[in-house]
Amino acid sequence: MRSLAQHHWLDGTLRWSLPLFGLAIILTMWGGVYWLLTADRNRTEQEALARAAASTQAYEAHLQQLLQQVDQLTAFVALNAETLGTTIDLNRLARQTLANQPALRSIYVVNESGDVIAVAMDNPPAAAYNNVADRRYFQVHRAGHPNPLYVGEPIKGRISNQWVVHLSRARKYPDGSFAGVVVTTVDPAYLTNFYNEAQFGQQGLVSLVGLDWVVRSRRSGERSWFGDSGGQNYLAKEVAKAPSGTYAAGSQIDGIERFMAYRVMPQYQLVAYTGLAKTEVFRNYEARKSAVLAFFSVATVVVLSAFAAFFFLQTRLRHIRLQADESARRFMAASDAQLDAFFILAAQRSPDGRLLDFRCEHANRRAAKWLNMPLADIERVNATELIPTEHRLRLFSAYCTVVDTRTPMVEEFSVEQDGATVHVVQQVVPVGDGVAITMRDVTEVRLREAEVQQSRAALAHNEARLRGVTNNLPVLISYLDSSLTVRFVNETYERWFGRSLHSSENTPLRSHWDEDIYHQRIPYVMKAMGGELVEFVAERTTLAGPRILHNTYVPDRDEHGSVRGIYMMSTDITELKRAEAELQSLLLTDTLTGLANRRGFNERLAQALARAARNRRGLALMYIDVDKFKEVNDTYGHHVGDQIL
Repeated sequence: MRSLAQHHWLDGTLRWSLPLFGLAIILTMWGGVYWLLTADRNRTEQEALARAAASTQAYEAHLQQLLQQVDQLTAFVALNAETLGTTIDLNRLARQTLANQPALRSIYVVNESGDVIAVAMDNPPAAAYNNVADRRYFQVHRAGHPNPLYVGEPIKGRISNQWVVHLSRARKYPDGSFAGVVVTTVDPAYLTNFYNEAQFGQQGLVSLVGLDWVVRSRRSGERSWFGDSGGQNYLAKEVAKAPSGTYAAGSQIDGIERFMAYRVMPQYQLVAYTGLAKTEVFRNYEARKSAVLAFFSVATVVVLSAFAAFFFLQTRLRHIRLQADESARRFMAASDAQLDAFFILAAQRSPDGRLLDFRCEHANRRAAKWLNMPLADIERVNATELIPTEHRLRLFSAYCTVVDTRTPMVEEFSVEQDGATVHVVQQVVPVGDGVAITMRDVTEVRLREAEVQQSRAALAHNEARLRGVTNNLPVLISYLDSSLTVRFVNETYERWFGRSLHSSENTPLRSHWDEDIYHQRIPYVMKAMGGELVEFVAERTTLAGPRILHNTYVPDRDEHGSVRGIYMMSTDITELKRAEAELQSLLLTDTLTGLANRRGFNERLAQALARAARNRRGLALMYIDVDKFKEVNDTYGHHVGDQIL
C-alpha cells in the first residue's frame, strides 16, 4: 500500500509539475513585459517633461526679447515726449517708432488725466483722442506700478474693435510725479506665435498668463484663446511651490491631458508655460506597447499550446497507462472467471531463430485445477512439461504451425484422467510470438449430445407412428402455431384439397384459405388462440365437391398455461346431414301421400297464424273428408284404399 501511495504521489507530482512550470514561465515572461513597458512609459514621461521644460525655456527667452524691445521703445517715447511739446511732434515720434516694429499695432501717448495726446497716425480721427482713464493699464500706472512695463489683459480696441494686449510704461514729470503713460498694442496671437506643430504636435500648448491668472494668449493647434480667467488651478498650485517646474494635468478648458512646464517672469508679472499632449507623447510608446503585447501574446499562445500539448500528451499517456492497468486487471478477472482452462504460451527460440519450446506465461485458476498443480508452479514452466506424453509431439507441432502460419486452430481430442475418458476441445490462436490456448471439457456435452440424438431418434419414431395413425383417420388434422403458420397436416388434407404435405406444412394460414373463407374463420381462430375451445359447422369445397365439415379448434398450452398454438380438426358430416334431413322429412310428412302429417300440419299452421298476425291479414282453414271410404277398404281391400288416397 505504501509503494502504491508513493506511486500515485509521484504520478500526481509529475502530472502537475509541467503545467506549473509553464505557468511560471508565462508569469515570468509577463512580469518582464510589465517591467519593460513600465520603464518605457516612465522614460517617455521623463523625456516629455524634459522637452516641455526646454520648450518653455525657449518660449520665455522669445518673450523676454519681445518685451525688452517694447520696454526700450516705450522708454524712448516716454523720454522724448517730455521734450516735444506739440501734438504734431508727438504723432511724428510715435509713427517713427512704430514704423520699424511689425509686431506692434499702434503706439499712443496719454497725459496724466487719461487723455490721448498723440497717436501713431498721419491724420488720426477725432475718436483716436479719447480718454482711457477707465483702462486697467492707466489705473495700474497711476497707482504706482512697481515695474516699468505692464502687460495688460486682452481687450477689444475702441477704434479697431480687435483683440489687443496693451504694453504700457508710465511717464514722469521732472519732479517724479505721474505724467501719463505710453501705450503700445500687440495682437494676442503674436504672443504665442512661438507654437509650431513639428515641436508641439496637433494638441500641444503654448500659453502666456499673468499672475492675476488671466490668459494673455493661449494656443493649441489651430485654436487660440484670449482673456480667459479660469482653468489655472493646477498652474497656480505649482507656481506657489516654485518659480519654474513641470507637472502633468488635464486642462479644464479643452479637457486634454498634457505634460506641462512653466517659468515665472516676475519683472512682467507673467507666467510662460507649454505643454505636450499625452496622447501624442505616448503615440510611439503605444505602438511599441502594442507590438510588444502582440509579440508576447503570440509567444504566450505558443507556450500555452506547447505546454497544453505536453500536458495533453502526458494526460493521454497516463490515461493509456491506466487503461492498460485496468485492461490487465479485467483480463486477469475475466481469465479467472472463465470456466475453461486458459493458457498463454511464449515461444522459446534458439539464437538462430528456431522454435525450441513454449513457456507458460499465464494460466488461470481453471487451468491450475485442470492440471492439478499450484498456479505459481504452472507459470514459467515449459509447455512440454504440461502436455500429456501421448499428445506431446502432435500438440507441439500444431502450436508451431499456428505460430508460423498465424492461422487459428480448433481440434478435439481425448485424454485419460483418473481412469475416465475426458473429451477436450482446444482452441489455439496466435498471440505475438506465441499462442493463447483455451481448453474446454466437453465430456458432459458429448454425453448430452448422445442423449439428445437418442431422444431425437425416439421422437422421430413416435412422430412417424403418430403420423401413421392420423393419416388413416377420416378426419383432417392440422396444427397452427401462434404466428398463424401451419406446422402439421395429415394426408387427409392432400386427399381433400390435392395439396401435398411438403407444400402445406410450414406455410402461412392465408395460403390455405381464400379471402372469403379466411375472413369467415379467422374470428374462430383468434378465439381459440385466446384459450377457448371452438366448434362450428361450415361448408367447404373439396375435390369431391361441396362438403359439410364439423370443425373443432383446441388450444395447445405450454407448461405456463400460455397458448402456443391450436389443433384444428375437421370431420366430414355431409352424409350425416343428409340423413338428418331425411329423418326430419319422415317426421313431418305422411309416407303414403307425401303430404304433411299431423305434426307437420301443426307446425305449418302455427307458422301461418304467426304470419297472418304479423301482416294483419285473415287466414282460411278448410277441412275435407272422404265419405264412405271405409266401404272401399272393406270391399276392395286396404291396398286399393291406399292407391285412392
